[in-house]
Amino acid sequence: MPQLVPAMFRLRDLPASVRLVVSVFIALIGVGFLFAQANIYHRHHLADGKVGLTFDDLRIIYHGIEVPADETGSPVATSRMLDMVRPGGDMRKNLEQGGLPEITSLVAWLESGAPESTFDSPPAGEPSGVAPRRVIARRCLRCHNAEDGEKADTPYGPDIFEVDYQLVALMARPQLSESADADAKPGVRMIGPQTIAHLVLITHVHMLSIPVFTLIVYVLFLTADFPVRLGRLVGPVPMLALVFDFASWWLARFSEGFLIMLMVAGGAYAVSLAIQLLAILHSAWLAPPGGSSPTAAR
Repeated sequence: MPQLVPAMFRLRDLPASVRLVVSVFIALIGVGFLFAQANIYHRHHLADGKVGLTFDDLRIIYHGIEVPADETGSPVATSRMLDMVRPGGDMRKNLEQGGLPEITSLVAWLESGAPESTFDSPPAGEPSGVAPRRVIARRCLRCHNAEDGEKADTPYGPDIFEVDYQLVALMARPQLSESADADAKPGVRMIGPQTIAHLVLITHVHMLSIPVFTLIVYVLFLTADFPVRLGRLVGPVPMLALVFDFASWWLARFSEGFLIMLMVAGGAYAVSLAIQLLAILHSAWLAPPGGSSPTAAR
């Protein structure tokens, strides 16, 4: 029978040791993909300040949203630290590692004017909350310390062990803005999207890694016992979905409508990849020996 790849072997007819290695590889890819989805959830589900991954989280990350200035608490004076830890801010991702209690504590303290009197106290009415000093020690001090931090030019303490309120106050207290954004609308504040530098980073990392294992899975899928017509349909979907997925990260900065393309492409990739992984495992152990690979047939 003609084959898509010349002399394509059939997975079921390989030695058990080879099939075991292939199966472990497929299992690792499947579990790794699930952890990737968990990572997306935990990195982004608090982007809008609420628990749960929603469309607003995606809007903030990839497109940005406009909110009334009075909702952000800074129509005239602004805190540089508050700007950085709000949804879409450069340091928001670090603060989100502590979950909603730490976000609520630090943001509430900054919005109240960052007074020294409450620097060591949890938010009012939440005795089980986290004091702003402790949040900064956990999430900021590793980089923002004068001794050896990456952000030593804006230190929050002399070293990684001690937080100095006077240093924190330089960034935390509200200050009059020196200049206004020429494109800003009166009474409106823009939150998000993520910075170009971060988008460049995640794009190059993902584009140099995900297509590699996607191609390997596809080649193994060609050896699987799978209905020929369905195989032709499902086979190319993951790689094509990646093209639309990566493109939507950038296009969504200009038009919110591309967020729909992002979600559709992500869903198509997940479903088609899962089908390929399951087909490979089924063919490795459950398909009858002998014959030729239906998926590989023209």
